[in-house]
Amino acid sequence: MDLHTQNDRVTVPTLTTDRLILRAPRPQDAAVVTEAINNFNVSRWLAVVPHPYALANAEWFIDQCVQGNFTVWHIWARDRFVGTIGLDDGLGYWLAEDAWGQGYATEAAKAVIDYHFLEGEAEDQETCYFLGNEGSRKVLEKLGFVPTGIARQHSVAQGRDVDAQQMLLTRDRWAALPDD
Repeated sequence: MDLHTQNDRVTVPTLTTDRLILRAPRPQDAAVVTEAINNFNVSRWLAVVPHPYALANAEWFIDQCVQGNFTVWHIWARDRFVGTIGLDDGLGYWLAEDAWGQGYATEAAKAVIDYHFLEGEAEDQETCYFLGNEGSRKVLEKLGFVPTGIARQHSVAQGRDVDAQQMLLTRDRWAALPDD
């Protein structure tokens, strides 16, 4: 992945779509991130996110992103924060509950996946979603991901192991998808 350095801080390039701006996390984003993800309806679908989610959690995560430890974008619809998307250990994303059902996840994920594969020798993309998360299932299917199996994965917010549908998107499958 071609990461950029600015002022000795590693960042991802800004990506834009028709409705969204995907940009590197910034320390000043911590409060809006905390407000959006400190919702069990959001965190229950994520593996490593605790609930409740404190400002210190967001500050730590953003600091890790700034240091280059995670490849993550914050998703903005104009000046409104709507979620986070990244490519560490496969595609991962979440949206604030008030942003659900508006096509933002698909739009942001398409931009990130396109960026990933256009970088040259990018590897196939893996991801998974917890069974029951129909929104994520639909997003991943629209993007061309195909199921590869079921695995148990721990959910920190739920405090238990849950079934997760593993998914894969190959470069060839991505290249064969129609441009929308």
